[in-house]
Amino acid sequence: MEDILLDLPNLLVCLVLVMVGHLRGWVTRNTAIILSLSSAVPYLLNNVLFDASYMPDQFRYWEQVMAMRSMDWDAMDRSLTVSFSSGLLALLPLPLVETVSSLGFFNKFLYIGGLMMMIRRGIISHAVLLFLLCYPSLVLYSSLSLRDTLVTGIMLASFLLAIDRRPGWALFLLAPLWVIKFQNMLIMLIFLGIYLIYDVSRRGLSGKRFCWLLVGLCASVLVIYPLAVDQINFFRAAMYIEDGGKIEDVQIIQGFGDFVVTGVQGALYFLIKPLPWEAANLLQLIQSGENVLVVAFLVWLTVQCWQVQREKTLFWLLYLIGAFTIYGLVVFNYGTAVRYRFPFLVIYVVCMAYDTGLVRRWQHERRPSLLD
Repeated sequence: MEDILLDLPNLLVCLVLVMVGHLRGWVTRNTAIILSLSSAVPYLLNNVLFDASYMPDQFRYWEQVMAMRSMDWDAMDRSLTVSFSSGLLALLPLPLVETVSSLGFFNKFLYIGGLMMMIRRGIISHAVLLFLLCYPSLVLYSSLSLRDTLVTGIMLASFLLAIDRRPGWALFLLAPLWVIKFQNMLIMLIFLGIYLIYDVSRRGLSGKRFCWLLVGLCASVLVIYPLAVDQINFFRAAMYIEDGGKIEDVQIIQGFGDFVVTGVQGALYFLIKPLPWEAANLLQLIQSGENVLVVAFLVWLTVQCWQVQREKTLFWLLYLIGAFTIYGLVVFNYGTAVRYRFPFLVIYVVCMAYDTGLVRRWQHERRPSLLD
């Protein structure tokens, strides 16, 4: 009860933001109700659904924001990633950082503000909005005291700027991502570069270019093995430990055959794991059920976008395959996979629907929506 009262002012700030959005006509009544309920999710996670120590990084970000707001420079974290991410969160207009769940409300504020901005600019509509409101992993990680909401927001904003043909700003946004999450910055740099070089915003990506780029991606994975296997194993271990795992449980890639199998299986398995029979606890079982629904939605949305603009849909398929192949090589822990997967799925859904013109078609047709 004490923790609920301590974070009540933060909840009220999020609710006020939702109310303002509704009164100004940015969101419908039903959307405002869902966002209001989502604002309270941080109360239901740490030490309720799971022990706060299940995701120990939360304590580092929480303590760092407290130190920054109190100007206790002696308590600064040695990690530049933690310090920089915490510095950005500390700037948000929420009053209190009293519990380990407090930054969950900070991230929820970012989540709500980002949704409203995209709705106002006509970037999302109908099915995409429903996905963003109900996607369990997005709701979960935007309610925790972690950096994932910042990472997702920066990646999404960068690609949206590229779609709107503002390449300078799109590349500029990768700078903070360099500090916050370096591996995501590298993936973004690859595919943002392809998007800009091939002028996908205007011409899309032809079937021939798609095939050549896919072959190039596969060839690159095989060529880099002798040079990068040690680094790949290093990142597998680092990401597993970062998500709370133990060093002795890390599964190292052993030999070229293991590398090929891991690379080929990586993309698809990264999308769907954990499978129901692999779930070790209630949270993972929920995540496995989520995967079935998410994959069904992705297939449906991809077909819809394909019917509107095949050439651009091909680019976004390449993006998803490439990103998941890369991460499939370095991530094998189920919890880590879920955490690192959802930003790419959010970008795939939002950007593909917007880039292909599917959102504009929906807005023109003005189909009835559950959110009206």
